[in-house]
Amino acid sequence: MTSIEQPSTATRSRLLAVLLGGLIGAAIACLVLDPQFIRGNGGMWVHPRNDLVAYLVAWNYYIVDRWRLPLFSIPAMSYPEGGNVLFNDALPVTAFMTKVAYHATGVRVNPYGWWVFLTYVLQGATAARLAFAVGTRSYWAAGAAAVFAIVNIAFVARLGHTAVSSHFLILWVLALYFDSLRHRRVLGLEYGAVLALTLLVNAYLFVMIAGFVAVTVITLWWREQLTRRDFARVGAAVGVTFAIGMLAGYGVLLINPTTMKAQGFGHYSWNVISLLLPPEGFFGFLAKVPRDATHGQYEGEAFIGAGALLVLVLCLVSRPRQVAASLARHWVYVAALAGFAAYAASNLVYVGNVLVVSYPLPTFLIDLGNYFRATGRFIWPLAYSLTILPVAALFRWWRPAPAIAAALMAVCLQIQEAKPGLEYRRQQMAQPNEALIDTSLVESWLAQHQRVWQVPSWDCGGLGRSRRVWGSREANSELQVQLAAARLAVPTNSVYSSRTFKDCGPELAWASHPELDDGTLYLLGLASVAQSPQLARLARSNACVTLDWGVVCSRRWAQMAEDRRVASDRRER
Repeated sequence: MTSIEQPSTATRSRLLAVLLGGLIGAAIACLVLDPQFIRGNGGMWVHPRNDLVAYLVAWNYYIVDRWRLPLFSIPAMSYPEGGNVLFNDALPVTAFMTKVAYHATGVRVNPYGWWVFLTYVLQGATAARLAFAVGTRSYWAAGAAAVFAIVNIAFVARLGHTAVSSHFLILWVLALYFDSLRHRRVLGLEYGAVLALTLLVNAYLFVMIAGFVAVTVITLWWREQLTRRDFARVGAAVGVTFAIGMLAGYGVLLINPTTMKAQGFGHYSWNVISLLLPPEGFFGFLAKVPRDATHGQYEGEAFIGAGALLVLVLCLVSRPRQVAASLARHWVYVAALAGFAAYAASNLVYVGNVLVVSYPLPTFLIDLGNYFRATGRFIWPLAYSLTILPVAALFRWWRPAPAIAAALMAVCLQIQEAKPGLEYRRQQMAQPNEALIDTSLVESWLAQHQRVWQVPSWDCGGLGRSRRVWGSREANSELQVQLAAARLAVPTNSVYSSRTFKDCGPELAWASHPELDDGTLYLLGLASVAQSPQLARLARSNACVTLDWGVVCSRRWAQMAEDRRVASDRRER
């Protein structure tokens, strides 16, 4: 009887711990997230900027489109090449669910604020599960782990990157690693679920999750605990994930893998100092140490928090032998963390502003690294391991009373440190953005046309007067034009995307001999008009209107002007 009750009791305890972590996540979400932001109809969703526009553009085109294969392709977005929800970081899993709802009800529900709320809940739940998976049975440990994971700069700072903020997937796969070792088998069903879900969330996270699936398999094999059934489970999980990927549209990578490649390897990296040094320093000391030597290392900002750092130090100081033994026992896991950290730092390793390590890489490796150019993000598995695992270790190695006291002190420290940043983000979410274009006027023009042709398109230079600066008024004016077209589902050749398929040749050819087609609204870049006699001549015609963000042209306007001229001539005669 005892052997039957013990697993049941342990399972119930884990479920309660997960529920506790989820409730903590929900509570913090309600304090941090503005209600209008969650609902997706107010605050920063009013005239959104930067990456939020990219998500909404792809989502608006996708939900009104008919069902097609690949599942997430959108021919109207960035025609003639077409686009895909996958390559706009537009959270395919939520886009799919809201498309089903739209086709059933005709109601559009912006899913991104709700997803951010859910990430807070799941961040707490999976952190609590990870603490229990390591071996503790303390709800105090589960609660502390949840708080540490949620009020964490690597998580909170990702507000503007909705898909990439899904860090609960990392915590989930880390928990699966320890649970699999405890059960001495691969938890195939859950591994299949986390792989498939992550594939439909974000490619960066998928690489991390796939890496730790491999860590589990290698560790069980090394311990001679891997069976044929485990191989079958892993094979099934990989097979299902591959099939989902092909249906979703990742098959383009097999045909043209360079579409996933960008530039920035070594720029968007991790600065080593940022993992354990607070942004404000220790009581002001070391506060001025630079954390971003390349102006792109914000991608690797992953300070674990003052409270989590306190717990880490307590474990290292009080139980150094146990720490060393744990590292040796999980050497494959540690090697994977080290490998991800090395990739996060790239081949140009900075500590503050000091380049401490630099080594050349062959061109083909640089090209390979550019497939996931924001390498700094790959520090997250190490950051979360240093954040959560010491909490579990503290409650395993210390007596309950001092462990609880230390955890409470650390939680208070973590929250106090994070409070200004959390308040800032709530204010940021509640604040509507400025309208940079006359949206109603642009929408009225769009409604009179069947498509938009922009020269040059976003990927080929854009509408501005000079070289576009990301985040500027000029860039966001153009993005707001894209969003206006997407809301009306008017096809456009110009869309901002995280990965580009655009061929600029047809645009250049048209610009050399510009002719207006009926039913097309033309957008001309100010710099291109200034540099091209042909476009300048067109811009001065009665078919065009010059605005502060671009030149807008239509054959319909030219025809209307001609009709007015003819009518005037008739009246004079």
